[in-house]
Amino acid sequence: MGKWMLIAGLTLAFHAAAASGIAPNTMSGWAIVVSDDAIASEKYAASEFQSLFKQATGIELPIMSAPPAGHHNIFIGHGAAMASSSVGFGIEKLGDEGLRIRIKKNNIAIAGGHPRGTLYGVYEFFERYFGVRFLTFDHTYFPDRASLKPLPRDNYTFVPPFSFRWSYYRENSEQPAFAARLRVNTVTNDEKLGGATPQGLIGHSLYKWINPERYGKTHPEYFALVGGERKLEVGGGGPEPCVTNPEVLDIVAEGVIKELDANPSVRNIPVSQNDNADYCRCDRCEAINKREGTPMGSHLAFINAVAERVEKVHPKVKVGTLAYWYTRHAPKTIKPRDNIQIQLCSIECCTLHALDDPSCKKNREFCKDMNAWKAICKDIWIWNYNTDFACYDLPFPNLRSIGANVRFFLKNNVKGVFMQANGNGTSGEMSDLRNYVMSRCLWHPGQESWPLVEEFCRLHYKESAQPILDYLTMLHDNAEQKKVHPGCFPTAMGVGLTPEISQKAFDYFQDALAKAGSDEVRARVEKASICAYKAMILAGGGSWKYEDGVCKRQWNEPRFANIVDQYIDLATRYRLTMAAETVPFPQYVEQLKSQYDVPALRVENDVWRLLVLPDANGRIIEMLHKPTGRNLIAGMTDAGLGKSSHEDIALKGYSDAKPLAFTGAIEGQVIVLKKTLEDGSTFERRIAIDGDAIAFASKLTNETAQPKEYQFKAHPEFDTASNTADSDIVTAYIKDAEWKKINRHWIMDKGPDAGLLKQAQGGGFAFFNHKDKFGVNVSYDPAKIGEPYLFWNPEWSQINLELFTPATELKPGESLSLEYTYRFLGEPPR
Repeated sequence: MGKWMLIAGLTLAFHAAAASGIAPNTMSGWAIVVSDDAIASEKYAASEFQSLFKQATGIELPIMSAPPAGHHNIFIGHGAAMASSSVGFGIEKLGDEGLRIRIKKNNIAIAGGHPRGTLYGVYEFFERYFGVRFLTFDHTYFPDRASLKPLPRDNYTFVPPFSFRWSYYRENSEQPAFAARLRVNTVTNDEKLGGATPQGLIGHSLYKWINPERYGKTHPEYFALVGGERKLEVGGGGPEPCVTNPEVLDIVAEGVIKELDANPSVRNIPVSQNDNADYCRCDRCEAINKREGTPMGSHLAFINAVAERVEKVHPKVKVGTLAYWYTRHAPKTIKPRDNIQIQLCSIECCTLHALDDPSCKKNREFCKDMNAWKAICKDIWIWNYNTDFACYDLPFPNLRSIGANVRFFLKNNVKGVFMQANGNGTSGEMSDLRNYVMSRCLWHPGQESWPLVEEFCRLHYKESAQPILDYLTMLHDNAEQKKVHPGCFPTAMGVGLTPEISQKAFDYFQDALAKAGSDEVRARVEKASICAYKAMILAGGGSWKYEDGVCKRQWNEPRFANIVDQYIDLATRYRLTMAAETVPFPQYVEQLKSQYDVPALRVENDVWRLLVLPDANGRIIEMLHKPTGRNLIAGMTDAGLGKSSHEDIALKGYSDAKPLAFTGAIEGQVIVLKKTLEDGSTFERRIAIDGDAIAFASKLTNETAQPKEYQFKAHPEFDTASNTADSDIVTAYIKDAEWKKINRHWIMDKGPDAGLLKQAQGGGFAFFNHKDKFGVNVSYDPAKIGEPYLFWNPEWSQINLELFTPATELKPGESLSLEYTYRFLGEPPR
């Protein structure tokens, strides 16, 4: 009896609320009011309200500059008429983007801070009360008119917690009106759309003021001292400056102030490290860094000094700097000034798991860094990574963690968030879905991301939604079950893809295509399916076969025989412009097509089998140790030929690509590769199998008429067969008087024992997998090489034991050589 009374009471309450609300289909006599002196974005907001209301209800309301009567008005923006009406209010405390919506029986007001609050209020109104969803630039969802509920009496205020919100997709920058609907406030200066936030992204910038072109010859002391020299040729924007040099401080501070003088409307300016790890190791810098426990010590001391000077001239401007890579850890005692913003970067983190997931070891250090910075900085921003930068269209299982990460940022008082994705290209892996989820989470940070995934799929893919949701569920469940921890450059294996999972993904999308009930839905599903084709190409199974001097790909099932051509067709039709962060799609297509029916040379004995691609810079793509069946180079994978390989790479004096191809021949157990370089010099490589050893001898001869500096390196990408970051399992060694472990706490190419590489004179370099009991020993003459170099990326299951020649000026006719030998290890080196 009580149960039914409760239901009856709730029903009566619902009808009472409905009766007191405003039925949208009865509003034909209402007017939209926006004052003549309204700003451009408020007038645009009025036209957006008119358009959206008509699409939602079928009723076109007039736009007027003054209310025709005291009731039945929809006031857009703050004006005298709105302020004196029954729904009037002030906007003084709403900032740039805060909004307020008041709904009473006879009037409605939507207004917010200048310049974007009112426009965002209109979009909030239709999402909140009409169920409208801005899914893509060409698809806005409107519920069936019969399902529209009466507008309740309401007084709703919202101020977005993040003042800087950027879901970094090209779709936003190409369609700024759509970006405004998603409340992405970083992509346009159009006043009609409210412009962009005056706070800019904090990025790499020191190269703008201190660069080799301007100061390299006259003031090398302005640049970082690394390995005993002032390096001027460094990637990632150029060499880092010496941040304790007082003249560098003068130059940078003066440059920053001049830039601010020329741009008086900006509220922050980036003054941050370049994108490389070659920070200064001079005595002054190192003394600060050792005292502070991090290279951020000297860097932050420098930024504080710049910010102090900036504050005297531009007291309202913040100086932003990155806590990124080697500067991510907060210093022990140095604190940022109040006019400094710290943009904390999560590039080393796992993307599958939430940043604050205690079960993910890979993310724990980031949480510690967040806590440390929060304790000393009042203005923290985040640079978060949300794509596979090595492969923009590969399945990427992070949709469950997006919402949790954004909530984590909110909980830690973050002020701005840059969600980096494939923003320098279009149509990356499910980019429409991802853009929607990220933008919605940034605007309302309390949301879970997975319900947004479900919402988007059901509204956008309609009758085809369920197979796509089943695919996404499988993708994420599989990655969690496989206990992978992908970063932002993962391989197919790194996100948990196998032939079985890739084929299931492909079949889910084929099912979704079969269920599509219109050309419109079919096109949406086709665009989304590009990732399934890429999964098949990179991890879908099949095999490579060497036959009659050619490598060929063979698929397990006939239905996949044309999958590469189908993938290229889909990606082209739906404008996949970038295959990876630095690889345009047309370039990738050339690479992809070149990996089928590729000329190859093979030599073997009882211990080794080698397979070489002369046309691809002489890459070794198979280094099979026959007694164990272990292939040390994973060069013939679903990812293609030469995805990992062994080759010599140019560093100075010439380009590997000019020409790329060698001529090749087999002389007994030796592969001989030769080519003439662009400047007429010659390069010869000899790769010989000799019992249990593989002997390498490379020689570059200067055939020009002038002295010229040359340098190259041996670049082996060994397969460690493990994605563990535990250096006690996958161990790198260097030989001095005895073998020494060097890769503890190693990050890519840096670690606390890196100095041992240059000091060691024993002529041995090795790695060993202690779990699977295998490795490689590299023997060389220390007097004849420049230096050994270690690169280790557990996520790729790859370790590079590289040998550099010295940078050498060769007179005409002189040669530069590099010789070394590999042997298989069945136990750690002794």
